[in-house]
Amino acid sequence: MTEDDQWGDPLSAERPSSVQAWNEAWSETLHFRGDPFATLESANAGDAEFALGPVFCGTYRVLGAARLDDPSLAVDVLRATERARSPRDLGHVEALQLLTAGEFTAAGDRWDALARDRRDFAAVRFAHDVYLHVGDDARRLASSTAAMKMWDGGVPGWNHVAGMHAFSLEEAGCYDEAEAVGTEALGADPLDTWALHALAHVHEMRQDQAAALDLLRGRQTTWTEQTSLATHIWWHLCLRLMAGQSFDEVLAIYDELAEDPRTPFRFCDLASLLWRLELADVAVGDRWDALAASADAFETSHTSAFVELHLALAHIRSSDQRRANRFFESSRTAHAVGDSENNVTFQCVVEPLVDALRSAHDDPSAAVVGIDAIGSSLARVGGSIAQRNIIPLTRRTLQTQ
Repeated sequence: MTEDDQWGDPLSAERPSSVQAWNEAWSETLHFRGDPFATLESANAGDAEFALGPVFCGTYRVLGAARLDDPSLAVDVLRATERARSPRDLGHVEALQLLTAGEFTAAGDRWDALARDRRDFAAVRFAHDVYLHVGDDARRLASSTAAMKMWDGGVPGWNHVAGMHAFSLEEAGCYDEAEAVGTEALGADPLDTWALHALAHVHEMRQDQAAALDLLRGRQTTWTEQTSLATHIWWHLCLRLMAGQSFDEVLAIYDELAEDPRTPFRFCDLASLLWRLELADVAVGDRWDALAASADAFETSHTSAFVELHLALAHIRSSDQRRANRFFESSRTAHAVGDSENNVTFQCVVEPLVDALRSAHDDPSAAVVGIDAIGSSLARVGGSIAQRNIIPLTRRTLQTQ
């Protein structure tokens, strides 16, 4: 059967409960609550016509830094491939197959093409998240601009598309327009933390201390309960607290967050905070050792360039150099062979960047040269401009040594 989901998009499934699970999983994802993988588990396992549930899980496994040879990911791809019949399903499966082959931008482009054929909320969101993963601001803005032309205030999902567009605008430097669109999206759904996140980025790039603190403190009771993104919003708040020299408060927030790093991207936020604190000449004690030791569950995946960079930061600072050397050797060999986009990113961006940072203690000038050699390719690490700004900040500090 085919039944429309909450966005009005046709969804292939043999059970109404699978459509309900799909809708619930998206609600959890967009509001950064719950466990959408668990929500979809039964439908993915038991519905022989339900292709997009496995596409969803496979996509967010990869974007969550799972190994590309992860057995659960292989099951997602197999189920999606075997079940896909409709043109929409086949297009999504093709994009997932590109993603799992390490061709991330091509996957984003395939989802973007699907979203331009007709309104397809899942395709818009997948493209948006993939372009963030590879640091492609231009593609993300083009995608969200096209999506905004297909949605209006009366179409289900409009506010979430607007929240995505606000972030795309901000990363392109269109701060006034990003603020207007993000504010409207957040007004339509006060739980839309991605819209709030876009506004936090606007204020960060403008270094608007008052607006940032008002936004984040004013909505703290809401976003702290949206646990899938809360650590990152704490990260935004901590950047502004550091700008105001409130280092003790930042350390107190860090210590509370560090009790449960849990996911690769929470780990990244924590590593970023410690590194930035040290750049500001704040002593962080033995926190690096505890953080590096918390990475057991994901430090060998070597899938995400962004995660790899932050794992490297932790191991550079850790006192356990035997463990660190194992990580660096594993990282170096994981992408030594093959010319997929992700392999090339690791070979040409991640490896030389990590080498430069590792050399900084003994030879700061050589580290600066190494960072400069990467140039604009740094964006391929992925993440936002504010997140990647940790490297220019490091470079400026090294220049003074």
